[in-house]
Amino acid sequence: MENKEIKEQTIILKNRQNLNISGTNKIISLKPDLIQLNTVFGGIVISGENLELIKLENNTLQAEITGNINSIKFVEAKTKTSFFRKIFK
Repeated sequence: MENKEIKEQTIILKNRQNLNISGTNKIISLKPDLIQLNTVFGGIVISGENLELIKLENNTLQAEITGNINSIKFVEAKTKTSFFRKIFK
């Protein structure tokens, strides 16, 4: 699949109101004040007001978001640690 071939990601924020993100795989949460995305490089959390997902193109993995964007946070995937590993540190 061509999704695994993507080696870079661009994030363009214009006037704190228009956000374009390449490499978007999945929408996790979509609320007017919080949008969570899964991308080729991990999770992204966008917070703000009146947020809307205007466009999501599956073939190019492009997402376009509008609204008053207050923050963009990058989230690393948490690895699960086994119960015994926690005990025997």
